[in-house]
Amino acid sequence: MSSRGPTKIATPPPRVGMWPRRRPPRRVLWPQFLELCAIIAFLFISYHGLLWYWEKSAPPSTMVPQVVGLTQLEATKMLAAAGVRSEVIARKADEDIPEGSVLASDPPPGREVKVGRLVHLTLSAGSRWAVVPDVREMSVERARALLRQENLTVGRETARYDDAVPVGYVLGHAPEPDQRVPRGTPVDLLISKGAAPHVELPGGVGGPGLRRTEIDYVVPPGASLQEVRIVVADRNGDRTVYRQMHRPGERVRETVEGEGPGVTVRVYLSGLIVEERPI
Repeated sequence: MSSRGPTKIATPPPRVGMWPRRRPPRRVLWPQFLELCAIIAFLFISYHGLLWYWEKSAPPSTMVPQVVGLTQLEATKMLAAAGVRSEVIARKADEDIPEGSVLASDPPPGREVKVGRLVHLTLSAGSRWAVVPDVREMSVERARALLRQENLTVGRETARYDDAVPVGYVLGHAPEPDQRVPRGTPVDLLISKGAAPHVELPGGVGGPGLRRTEIDYVVPPGASLQEVRIVVADRNGDRTVYRQMHRPGERVRETVEGEGPGVTVRVYLSGLIVEERPI
């Protein structure tokens, strides 16, 4: 056996021009971890702080009341009492909800909103149909107003003499009363010219080119003030030679003249012709 000791491994000498190899230092992560936790904690606290501030500064909530079927005035008052504002944005025809009443609201009733919210209202325009009112024996002015109130229009107006109905009052109309017609339908009126007036037009005098006559007209019963107008139609055209307001029973006497062979005199009472005769 060999008596030599353990064999030593010779370490090679360092190479010239190189630093000795060092073990990389161990990285410490605690500071970065603590910094990340601080950022997360800051964001969490900021988020909840903003939520708390919003809840404290935001307006309180309220409930949109039920206003469908109420008039616009009633709905506006009820919404104002609930703390919200209102605005009409549309009108729609409806057969059940009366005209001018609330048809719908946006947001709808029962919705929770913030105080001061604007609620849009849609109002009913009423039915698409109208019922013809009975305007017989009414003054023509009142009949026109009533027809417009019922969403109808005034159609053709004609006149005739009637001994029972005063001048300017309605004798009849078409369509007949109580008929159901579309809104905007024209209603034709037959208007009384009153009793046949006493109009004296004596034979014309004057030369062959000039015709002259005397008008004697008594204003019949009717409105407190009525307009009497006298129009002469001759070869120069139509012209008004007399126009004044008179009370019932007053007498109008006027001398009128025209040129040419075909002279015609027309007497109007409140816009309705009551007599037309040639001179």
